[in-house]
Amino acid sequence: MWSYVHLISWVGIVVFTLVAMVIYKESAKVFTIMQMCNRVLYITVILSGIMMMKYSFSDHVVVSIFKILLGIATIGVVEMLLSYRKKQKPSTLFLWLFIICVIATVSVGFYLSGGRPLF
Repeated sequence: MWSYVHLISWVGIVVFTLVAMVIYKESAKVFTIMQMCNRVLYITVILSGIMMMKYSFSDHVVVSIFKILLGIATIGVVEMLLSYRKKQKPSTLFLWLFIICVIATVSVGFYLSGGRPLF
């Protein structure tokens, strides 16, 4: 069950981040709402990750620690991406870092879970 909560929360973070990036020029208020929704989902991701840690930590200690660090890095990159966008600074670097971090985090996460909850 926690894997579904974790996956849905990550999908929500990616969707809200992309919507916030696109919508900023049209509505700063909606941008702020998307940013706050992301922050609520961070809490959900962290809590569900803690609940799932006991399943993967016993078999893959190093990979689990790497996944935790990747998840924290991804959250940090999302925050930097949105804050640079809000300050109207160039955010292309953080957009690419976001894409790389999400792909790496999802790949390691599916490796640790054996492909669940999708397979």
